[in-house]
Amino acid sequence: MCVKDDEALCLDSRTYGNIARFINHRCYDANLIEIPIEVETPKHHYHRLALFTARKIQALEELTWDYGIEFDDHDNSLNAFQCICGSKFCRNVKRSKRVKKARLLSSC
Repeated sequence: MCVKDDEALCLDSRTYGNIARFINHRCYDANLIEIPIEVETPKHHYHRLALFTARKIQALEELTWDYGIEFDDHDNSLNAFQCICGSKFCRNVKRSKRVKKARLLSSC
């Protein structure tokens, strides 16, 4: 599949971004969840999403969050996103089946 330049989105974290650039995607069993919060200052009222742990995270464990991408939505340009999360609950079913088959073949 080819993605046209006007359909692609690329955020270069070397020049723009924050600490969230170190959080990777994982389907369903991610260790972080998003919770909407409100931040109030004397002059402004902000709505933000904050990330909190969904379970105890071990030292040096990868931080993961479910981006919420639906791989079966064929009208969405995000279909160029190839999920490699490795979760047994991966929503990218076609890819998950290929990975399982490849692992079985490589173990022979």
